[in-house]
Amino acid sequence: MSRIVVLDQFTANQIAAGEVVERPASAVKELVENSLDAGATEITVEITAGGLSEITVRDNGWGMDEEDARLALLRHATSKIRGAEDLFRITTLGFRGEALPSIAAVSKLTLKTRPAGSDRGTHLEVEGGQVLSCRPAALAPGTIVQVRDLFYNTPARKKHLKSAGTEGGAVGDALSRLALARPEASIRFIHNRREIFATPGTGKLLEALAAVMGMETARQMLPVEDISRDWLAIRGYAGRPVLHRSNRRQIIVLVNGRYVYSSLVALAVQEAYHTLLPAGRHPVAVISLQVDPELLDVNVHPAKLQVRLAREREVAGAVTRAVREALISTSLVIPGMPAGEAYAGRPPGLPSSGHRGDTRRAVQPGQGEGATIPPLFPAALPPAGSVEDFLPPESPVSPGQCRERDRYVKKDMAAAPEIDWPPAGQPCGDGLLAEDLPGYSCPVCRDGREGETAHDAPVSGESVSTFPPLHYLGQLPPTYLLAAGPGGLYMVDQHAAHERILYEKYLSGMAAGGLSSQMLLLPVNVFLSHREATLLAEKREFLTSLGFVLDFFSGDTVVVRGVPLDFPPGEEESYLRDILAYLGEPGRSPSREDLLHHLAARTACRAAVKAGALLSEAAALALLEQLAQAQNPYTCPHGRPAVILLSYQELAQRFKR
Repeated sequence: MSRIVVLDQFTANQIAAGEVVERPASAVKELVENSLDAGATEITVEITAGGLSEITVRDNGWGMDEEDARLALLRHATSKIRGAEDLFRITTLGFRGEALPSIAAVSKLTLKTRPAGSDRGTHLEVEGGQVLSCRPAALAPGTIVQVRDLFYNTPARKKHLKSAGTEGGAVGDALSRLALARPEASIRFIHNRREIFATPGTGKLLEALAAVMGMETARQMLPVEDISRDWLAIRGYAGRPVLHRSNRRQIIVLVNGRYVYSSLVALAVQEAYHTLLPAGRHPVAVISLQVDPELLDVNVHPAKLQVRLAREREVAGAVTRAVREALISTSLVIPGMPAGEAYAGRPPGLPSSGHRGDTRRAVQPGQGEGATIPPLFPAALPPAGSVEDFLPPESPVSPGQCRERDRYVKKDMAAAPEIDWPPAGQPCGDGLLAEDLPGYSCPVCRDGREGETAHDAPVSGESVSTFPPLHYLGQLPPTYLLAAGPGGLYMVDQHAAHERILYEKYLSGMAAGGLSSQMLLLPVNVFLSHREATLLAEKREFLTSLGFVLDFFSGDTVVVRGVPLDFPPGEEESYLRDILAYLGEPGRSPSREDLLHHLAARTACRAAVKAGALLSEAAALALLEQLAQAQNPYTCPHGRPAVILLSYQELAQRFKR
């Protein structure tokens, strides 16, 4: 007797159904896709108990006559394609002819349908894939599919379903993506007789987005568009950096009107937010790609959730540039009030050149203010590596000299604003040591994670600042600069702002001519673990190109004889270990640009002016001027905000005006 047998049709259908219909959300997705392919412009989905009890999908599509309705319940019966050659130019959501028979095989299904040109419809009752009855029905043109007791005949599958609330949430997610993929169709979702959302069906993606994600989210979205290629069109919306989430689930990628999971495109979107988001946070975006069907293969996943893209690297690069262009073309100042309520106008009576009677200097990008304002730090950085070298020169201070007369600041000097810092460990006259002062103001640095930045990718050189013209008002100790601008009151974190300026300066210098080395007067011996020593041997040439001069002494001991120019002194060992730890993370193979970004961000964080430094007006003006000229003046390299706006509307509300 043969050991191999041909399975009966019932068993084969249940196996196939398990691939297509995993949960109620899968069934809803397939049914709504059928409705969309049938030209429906109005679709209502109603579920009970998360879809575990009942699912009903109504549409106003083309409908079917009795013959087509019966054929639709047969496996691999479809109206979407006619032959294998059509698989290479698919423009519909479905094409395999598996969805309806798979759902019918594991449920009790009712199908009512009527084509527009017929005076009567068809009513089919199906249970476990078997047609129980067929009779005429009276209904409007379109189709109604009702699914009851899903997985009633597959208890193993039903046992592993989640709670009604969880399954209902999954149905909502699936419908949300379909609604965004096809904004021209009005999709209404009802759960337990309560309407969850309803899209208007106007064909405008932003209106569908507002219906699905909420009006507040829609207000924070920026339009993305790039239609410069004949084989690829990019449209959609990307959220402002103030709008971020803990995962990538709200980076929605649509390809030819179909929601797909594409890690490559999602990463391309995230790369566009380089240094704009805090570490571990992810943007909100809806990116719709229109690709030549011949460059797309959608027949690679049972649920059609993944596709193969030809020229995918070009697509990813184009997406990054399009999203980045959308971000840099508008002001990204974080509002100091609930999202969407910031007022961008100027209050009545405020002239464009500044406040009436204001004698302070205006700071505007591109007006050359830096030529007359004393610089906050030298234009050409000195070859030394201490933090003080990145700040203006200071007058000699004897040990223990009391600083209470002006705390940490000297008053305006004729040559340049001077910020006075005591040497590490030296008494400051108030019982504190220098390291006890409010020094490193970046929380990422305080937590010992100064190398952790918003994203491990090089900053784009295409950024153009849209920083508003500001009028400096004064400093709010310990670390905030206050300025008036077109939208209201701007608050600038001096450490984050200076950090951004230095980061871009370092990164630009690194990219332009590479990193020079400065030799140490006293070489530093670093004792490494065997793993660190092995990794260092593998990456020695790479580290040398970054400006490190390294020699192996004996065993696992390395001698650091030189470091990159402008390297903070005393940090040689910790920097080297940090780089090795960064390179040694599982699955990480950073490019030279990634590591340059990592080093530039960490060095800038250490070198930037600290909290507690009271800046003179000239120094503050210099800082604001140079911030306005930055490629991205809105966040520090770690993604923390550098500027926050308190709008005139918020001020009026606070004062009950």
